[in-house]
Amino acid sequence: MRIAILNWSGGENDPFTYFSREWQQRLASLGHDVHVIPLDVQTILAVAEMHQDAPIDLAFCWQGVGSALVPDGFTQTLWELLRIPLVCLHADHPCYNPLNHQQSSAFILHLYGPASFANAANRLMQREWPAIAGIYPTLFELASETAPFDGECFVLAKNIQDPESIRHEWRARCDAPTAALLNGIADAIDQAYRDGNVINHHDVIFVFAPAPLRARMLSTDPDPEASDIMWRLTRELDRVHRNVAATFILDALPEVPIRIYGRGWERFQARGNPNHEFFAADTAKRSGYQYQSAYGILDVAASNDMLHDRTSRALQAGAGFLLSSSFHRGTPLEATFGDLFFGGDPVELVRKVDVVRRDPAAHRARCAAFGAALMELSLPTHVFLEHIEQHIQLRALR
Repeated sequence: MRIAILNWSGGENDPFTYFSREWQQRLASLGHDVHVIPLDVQTILAVAEMHQDAPIDLAFCWQGVGSALVPDGFTQTLWELLRIPLVCLHADHPCYNPLNHQQSSAFILHLYGPASFANAANRLMQREWPAIAGIYPTLFELASETAPFDGECFVLAKNIQDPESIRHEWRARCDAPTAALLNGIADAIDQAYRDGNVINHHDVIFVFAPAPLRARMLSTDPDPEASDIMWRLTRELDRVHRNVAATFILDALPEVPIRIYGRGWERFQARGNPNHEFFAADTAKRSGYQYQSAYGILDVAASNDMLHDRTSRALQAGAGFLLSSSFHRGTPLEATFGDLFFGGDPVELVRKVDVVRRDPAAHRARCAAFGAALMELSLPTHVFLEHIEQHIQLRALR
């Protein structure tokens, strides 16, 4: 097939350039003709010219960025006009940038890794064709050779918004009843995390939302006003979980050497803890060195039913990881690899960290075994493409 990948390089730390290269290599290894097209003012022209030279069979984009491209003078998207199926690979909740999650025509296919994200897209957005969960590409190969691992420290690469600053923002920006509502639900999200991160924080948001809003959302045909309110409530509160989890790590591990890369850590840096070193974030392309410490990475998933791209990169590099997620719960991986995941229990995290520090090589071997087991459960690229083709045929796009 002739395939286009839309690449937006303007994201913070530029993760998509790295992902685009990895995905291009995976597709090209199967014999496909794959082109990465920058997302800029020339994108529409570049896609049209490429399609005119030889038809594009399939296109991909990250987080739906590029799905809403409409040429001047038209009302339909570029993909509908050129009859090119576009697969949007999402790793964020649809409350962010809803325009990039719209199912404006049959030619737009939205894929979500976590089922909770797909459910939200289907519940809160009108769509003829539902968002798709359960099929997602594997972007990374497991390394056959690894770089040397050196340095007795963990690495935490995370841009954060300090939970204290989030609450201050609400007090400054919202009226008193709204700020009280947001703070109350944030307290519940925080408590759910510290109770073991078993309950998904999106369920917490829904349960603690005002009762009249919940009733409207549970109706068979929720009205647009209720959906809009739920969107805005979720957008305010979704960030709480990952920021609580990230800051919990430093609070729980004051005696553990950690190198922290990213913004937002000023309050923790001011503590002057010599075990915690702070550095500026780096681009995804240049951040390979962050996976070469002896202890590996500490990572935080945005939702407790998912892995995280940094964990996937650690697996690719043969590095160690401990991940804040309940991804493993209810899966065949739970009994075997539960020691690689943690929730909001500081005693649990300290115990798992101590195991890593006693034998980093054994920990990396455990992570490698998890990666191999995960690959067994993942869709090979050619099977993933077959599933996409089945969806395309259901929509009668060929």
